[in-house]
Amino acid sequence: MATLHVLIPPDSRCRRQLRWTMLRIGRILATERISPGLASACVPSTGKESPIVLVGYPTAANRQDQAPVVRSAVTDERPSLVGRDDLVRDVLDVVADDSVPVMALLGTAGIGSSALLDALSIRVRPARLVRLRLAETDRLTTFCSAHRLLAAVTSAENGAVASSVMTALAKSGGRTAGPTTEHQLAVAMSVVLRRLAPLVILVDDAHWADDGSAELLPILAEHLAGAECTIVAAMRRDHTRDARSQTLDRLLRHGLARSRSIRPFTAQQSAAALARAVGAVPDASVVTALHDASRGNPALLLASAAACRQTGAIQFVDRHAVLRPGSGVPPVSIDAVPGLRTTDGFRWRVTKCMATYESFGADAVELTGRALTASTHRVLETLADLEADRTLRRPRTADHERPSWRFSLPAAREAVRAAVGPFERRLLASLAVNALRTGDIPQRNDGVLADFLVEAGTLADPARSIGELLSHAEDESFDDDPRVIRWLATAASLAPTRRQRAAVLAEHCAACVRHGRMTEAERSARTVFESGPPPLQQPQWVRLALHRVLALASCGEKSELQRVIDLRADWLPLDRRHRGLVRAIALCLLNRWAEAGSELRQYRSQWTEVVPSAAWWGRSFDFTASVLCGAERDRAVPPHHSSLLALVGGTPARKELEPTDSAGCRLSDADRFQVHWSAGSWDQAMRIARSSIGGEPGPDPVGRLFLHHGAIQVLTAQGWVGRARNLAEEARCGQLEHVLDHAEATVVRLLGDGDAAYDLLRSGLHRAEAGGIVFGTDTLLADLAYHQARHDEHEQAERSLRRLARVADELGTDKARLELLVARAAVLGDPRSAEAAIALARERSSPFERAVAFSRIAQTGLRTQELFLEAYCLLGQLGALLWRARLRRHMQDHDVSVPGRSATLRENEQLLAVLVTEGLSNRQLASVFGTSEKSVAARLSRMFTRSGYRSRVELAAAMLTGDFPTGSANGSR
Repeated sequence: MATLHVLIPPDSRCRRQLRWTMLRIGRILATERISPGLASACVPSTGKESPIVLVGYPTAANRQDQAPVVRSAVTDERPSLVGRDDLVRDVLDVVADDSVPVMALLGTAGIGSSALLDALSIRVRPARLVRLRLAETDRLTTFCSAHRLLAAVTSAENGAVASSVMTALAKSGGRTAGPTTEHQLAVAMSVVLRRLAPLVILVDDAHWADDGSAELLPILAEHLAGAECTIVAAMRRDHTRDARSQTLDRLLRHGLARSRSIRPFTAQQSAAALARAVGAVPDASVVTALHDASRGNPALLLASAAACRQTGAIQFVDRHAVLRPGSGVPPVSIDAVPGLRTTDGFRWRVTKCMATYESFGADAVELTGRALTASTHRVLETLADLEADRTLRRPRTADHERPSWRFSLPAAREAVRAAVGPFERRLLASLAVNALRTGDIPQRNDGVLADFLVEAGTLADPARSIGELLSHAEDESFDDDPRVIRWLATAASLAPTRRQRAAVLAEHCAACVRHGRMTEAERSARTVFESGPPPLQQPQWVRLALHRVLALASCGEKSELQRVIDLRADWLPLDRRHRGLVRAIALCLLNRWAEAGSELRQYRSQWTEVVPSAAWWGRSFDFTASVLCGAERDRAVPPHHSSLLALVGGTPARKELEPTDSAGCRLSDADRFQVHWSAGSWDQAMRIARSSIGGEPGPDPVGRLFLHHGAIQVLTAQGWVGRARNLAEEARCGQLEHVLDHAEATVVRLLGDGDAAYDLLRSGLHRAEAGGIVFGTDTLLADLAYHQARHDEHEQAERSLRRLARVADELGTDKARLELLVARAAVLGDPRSAEAAIALARERSSPFERAVAFSRIAQTGLRTQELFLEAYCLLGQLGALLWRARLRRHMQDHDVSVPGRSATLRENEQLLAVLVTEGLSNRQLASVFGTSEKSVAARLSRMFTRSGYRSRVELAAAMLTGDFPTGSANGSR
C-alpha cells in the first residue's frame, strides 16, 4: 500500500471533483478517508510506483498563484526535464543552504523557466511551497508583487498577520514610500514568511516585479537568512540595469543571493526534447533544421515542431521523424514567438521590414526608411530598441558606420515574415527589386533578386521579371537549388503568350523531375498538353513527354501509362522514333522489362539521332533492362553512377560525402545509399533511406526499390524485424517484387516460420520468371537450396544449385558468382568452391556480404576459427546485433570461443530490448535466440529488473524515443 497525501478545501464539490479525477486515472480513493483539511487515503500500489502528490490548488486571490501544500516526506517523483538537471541540483543546494535566501534563474524569453520551476515544485523538500507568476501589468502598481505574494499565503498560518501587512502594502501602493516605511514593510513580511518556514517561494517572470517590491527584497532577504525560507526567481535580465537588476547585484555582492543562467538547448538536448514532443526518434535532418531555426530556444523549438507536424513537413518513416525532402521549417504563429511585441504600430512595421530585408545587411536600414517614409534616425532608434529586447542582434563583424542587424532567432524572422499581409509583402518586395535594378543596392549572385521577383509579382515590371527569372534559373550554380522551381513557376504565371508559357512550364517540369517533385512535374506537363498540341519545338516536346511519363509512374497513374503503351495518348511526340522510345520507357515503368529491353536495344546505334535528354534516359533504361533480364549489355554504360552498377560490379572507392560520380553527375539518393551501404556506413545509409522514403517516388523505380531492399537488410540485421517487414509491405508497387519476397522471407524464417519463408521464396522466383527477370533470382535460388538441404531434400537442393549456376552465367556478375560458390560450399561441402568464395569475397567491397559468406563457409567446418572470428568482427562494426547473436550460437556449436563476455551480455540485452519493442512473443524470441521460452522469460525478468522499466509498453516507449540506448554501432535505432 502507498499513502496519498492531498490538501483539499472543506468543500463537498471539491471532494467530488477529486474523487472523479482519481477514478479517471484508475485509482480507488476511499471516500470515508476524505476529510476537510489534510486527508490521507490508502490506494493500491503497483510495483515501483511512487505516491501521488497533488501540488498547488489555486487561491481565491489569484488563479495563477498557488497556495502552500504539505508534501509527503517520501515523495521523489521527478518529471522529465531535458538538459536542466544541473540547474535543478544547484537550486536544491541553495534551498538546503538556508544562509542564501534568494536564487535567481536568468534567461531569455521562451528559455523554459516555467518548466524548470515546475520540476522544482516537485523536487523541493520543504513542507510548504508557494508558486507565483507575475505579469507585465504588475509593474504599474507599487508593491503589487509583494501584495500578491502575501495573498498567496493567507490560507496558511498567521492569516491575520499577513492580512495586516497586505493592508499596509495596499495603503502604500500607488505612491512612493520612504526608506523607513520600506524597512517596516519588509520586516513585517519577513515575520509572516519566517513563521511558515521551511518555505520555498517560486516566482516566475520576476522581471515584471514593480520597483517598490524590488526595493523591499534586499531588506527581506537579510531577515530571511538562516530562516529556511528561499525565494527562487526566474527572470530576464534587463540591459538597462533597471531596479530588478540593480537589486540582484546588491544581493550577489552581499552573499544573499546566487544566480545561474538558463542556457539554450544544445543540439543533443534539442534532439531529446524533439523525441519526447513527436513520440519518435528525430532524424538528424529534423534536429539540425529545428535547432538551427530556434537556436536552441525551447519554446520556439517545440512550436516549430508542432508547425512541422501540422503542415506535414515532418513525416514518420521507420518509426523515425524525418523532414520531407524539399520542405523547410514552416513558420510558426506570431503568437508563439517568445518575447516578440506586436502592439506598437511603428515598431511592429519596422520589425516586418527587417524580416523582409534582413539579407541586405546595412542597406536594410535605408530600405526600411523608404518603405515606411520615415527618417533613418527614427528607424535606427527603433532598431536599437529591438536590439535591447533581443529581438535583433548586431553581427560581431558589423560596420560601426553602417550598422546592420539580424534576427536573434531565425524562426522568429520567418514568423514575422509570414505575418506580413499579401499586398504589403508584394509592395515591400517591389521596393527591393527597384533598388536592386537601379543599383542603389549592389546585386549579388545568390538568387536574392529572383526571390524578391517571386514576391513582387506583377508590381515589378512583369516583362523584365520573366527574363531575370529565367536567367537565374538557367544559371548552373542553381542547378541543385530547389528555389529554381519557384522562380520558373512565377515566370510561367507572368508569361503573356501561350508559346512562352508552354516553354517555361516545360523547364519547370524538368526542374521538378530533377528535384524529385514529381506531382508538380505532372501538373505542369498536363497544363501544357491539355490545350492541344503544344507550341514547342520538337526537342522540347520530346523532353516534356518523357518527363510526363516519368511523373505519371511516380504518381501511380498506370492507366495513362497504358494509354502511352497503346499509343493512344494524344500528347506523344509526332516523330515515330521518339514515340517508340517514350513507349519503351513506359513499358519499363510498368515492370515489363523484358518486352522493353528488346525495343530499347534497337536504339543503340541511333542514340546520336535522338534528342540528347531522351537519349540519356533511354541509355539508362536500356542498361537497366539488360542487367535485370540477363541480356547482353551495351559496352557504353550510362555516363552516371547508377545503383545497379554498384550492385553488379561493386562500388568503387569513393569519398564518403562525395555528391557526384567520376563523370561529375550528381548522385541520386539511391546511388548515395548504395555507396554507404556497401562501405558499411549503415547509419548514414539509413538517414538517406528514411529521407528518400519520406518523399515522393523519384524517376528511378529500380534504384528506389533496391534502396528499400538495403534498408530492410539493415533493419533485419539490427533486430528491427517488425519494421523491416512493414517496410517490405510499403515498398510493394508492382516493380521487381521478387526482391522484396526474398527480404521478407528472411524475416519470416528468423521468426521461426520456415515453411512460410519457403513459400515466399518459391512465389518470388515464380514472379520473376513470369516477368522474364533474372537479376535477384540468384539469392532466391541460393536460399531455396539452403532450405532444401536443411530438410534433407538433397535432390531438390542440387536442382536449385544447377539453376543458380545458369543464372550466374546469364548475369555474369561477381555478386551472382559469389552466391553460387558459397551455396556450393554450404550445400555440397565443396572445399574448392569455398576457397574460391573466400578469395572473391575479400575482393568485394561489402563488409556485410563478406561476413555472411564467411559465416556460411565456416559452418561447413572449413577454417572455422579464422572465418567465424572475422565474420563476427565485421558484423560488430556494422551493429548487426541479430546476426551476431545467431553467429555466437554457431560458434559455440563449433567450439570457437566468443570474444568479450561482457560485450556479449550487453548485446544480448540490447537485442532483447529491440525485439520486445517489435512486439515479438516469447516463442518468437526463443526462435531468434535459438533457446527455450523459459530461458527467454528469465532473460526478460533480469532485463526489466536492471533497467527499471515495469512493462513491455514502457520499454517500447523508451526505445522509440531514444531513452533506452541500443548501443548500435551505427546508431540506426
